[in-house]
Amino acid sequence: MNNTYQDTNPPERTWEAQSFRYKVFIANTYLKTLPLMLTTAFPKLVKGVYYNVKGDKENRIISFLAGSKIWGDSVRKNTKSKLLAANEIQIPSRGHLVFSNHVNEMDFPFDCYFIKKPYLANQVIKKTLFAYWWMKSMGSEVFDNRNTMSISISVRNLIKGSKDNSYIVYPEGRNTYSEVIQPLKKGMLKLAFDHKLPIAIVLKSGLTSFQKKLKGNTIAYKYFGVVQPSEFENWEKLREHIQKIMVDGKLELDEWVKNQ
Repeated sequence: MNNTYQDTNPPERTWEAQSFRYKVFIANTYLKTLPLMLTTAFPKLVKGVYYNVKGDKENRIISFLAGSKIWGDSVRKNTKSKLLAANEIQIPSRGHLVFSNHVNEMDFPFDCYFIKKPYLANQVIKKTLFAYWWMKSMGSEVFDNRNTMSISISVRNLIKGSKDNSYIVYPEGRNTYSEVIQPLKKGMLKLAFDHKLPIAIVLKSGLTSFQKKLKGNTIAYKYFGVVQPSEFENWEKLREHIQKIMVDGKLELDEWVKNQ
C-alpha cells in the first residue's frame, strides 16, 4: 500500500496535454447531445417535461436518466465500442454515493449507460446551459465548494436529495487521464463518514484508449458492492479501505478484460 497514495498524475495527464484530435472528438461527442435529444431521445424528453409539469419528480428523473442512457448507447455505436459488464451492476436506488474512477471526458456517456444515476457535479457545469439543465432534470446536484457557505448549502442539498436518489461521485476529484487509481480526496469521504451515507463502488477499464484511438475500443465495468461508513472509526480508515478496494479492484478488472 506504500504507493497507493502516491500521486502519479504527471503534467501529460491533463486536458491541455491531450491531442487536438482527441479534443475535437470530445467536442463532437458532447455537441451531438442536443440533436440526439431532439430525435432519438425526444420521447424521453417529452415524458420528462410532462412529469415535471405534473410535479412527479420520481418519473421525471427516470425519464431523463433513460434519455441519458440513449446518449451513451449512441456514443457506443458511433465509436464502435465493445462494452462489457463483468457482473450485474445493481446500484441501490437511493441513499448511496456511487464512487467511480474519474478517467476522462468519456466517463459521462458510459457512466450514463452503465450506472444510470444522477451525478454530484462541480459548479463548473453551470457554464454549460443545456447540459446543466439536463443534469438537474435527471436529479443531479451541483456541489459548490467556493466558500464555507456554499459548501454548507451543497451538503444540505445532497443529504436532502439522497433520500430519493443515489449519486455518482468521483472521489479522485479530477480527470486523471490514466488507468491508475489516484489518491482519493478528503471531501466526499468525510461527508460520507459524517452523514453515514453508504458507498457503492463501480469501476471501469479502457477509457484511456480513446486518448489514442477513437474507435474500436473495449470498455468494461464492474460493481464491487457497498461499504458502510458506520463500520469505521474515522474517515481516514474509511478512505484507506475504499482506496484499497479501488486499487485492487481496478487491477482485477483490467486482468479480466485481457482474458475476454
